[in-house]
Amino acid sequence: MKGKGRFFIVLLLFAATWYILQVTSTVNPVPIKQSLSSFPEHIGDFTLSRSFQSSADVLKLLGVDDNYTNPATETVNFYAGFYSSVGVEGGYHSPKNCLPGSGWGIDDVKTVHLQAGIEGKKQSDVTEMLIRNGDQYQVVLYWYQNRGRIIASEYWEKVYLVLDALTKNRRDGTFVRIIVQAQGNEIGKAEQTAQNFAEQAMGQLENFLPGSHL
Repeated sequence: MKGKGRFFIVLLLFAATWYILQVTSTVNPVPIKQSLSSFPEHIGDFTLSRSFQSSADVLKLLGVDDNYTNPATETVNFYAGFYSSVGVEGGYHSPKNCLPGSGWGIDDVKTVHLQAGIEGKKQSDVTEMLIRNGDQYQVVLYWYQNRGRIIASEYWEKVYLVLDALTKNRRDGTFVRIIVQAQGNEIGKAEQTAQNFAEQAMGQLENFLPGSHL
């Protein structure tokens, strides 16, 4: 009897997994509100200095990869990639796997608290990485701005992706990443610059990305 019970449990798990995969892969793609190509050229005291936009089609789907510079000659690399149906029509990967390479390695990973949020929230958590190449350091902030949430964790991003596919028939999502070079290895200053830029960019993104309600 015990063997039969295990068999039926395994069969039930296979059936549940098959059902979830079927349901979550047939969601309706959600379009972006407006193309990220029109993202503001001024964020606080930072001004757009270089854009890596390649084509109208890429912009419509993937977003922007821009450099912003302020009067103190600090540079922020800002990337936002939107997908109308994550995992069905493309998707993003964790920077923990993508960024290391070409001599860069991860020295530290932590969660940081921002004094900004979306949809009426005044605070949020994002992930911060400190990466190093020899004696050069960069601070990387990233988060997932998906369906009205700011999500710091890759794990919770996947959990919410499945839940929202089941309950809202949605898999749209956006990966946001900010990189700041630590000039003179002043890591604390680079962290503050990245966090200040993130707090301002996060709110601006609400004008472009679908929220919790369509």
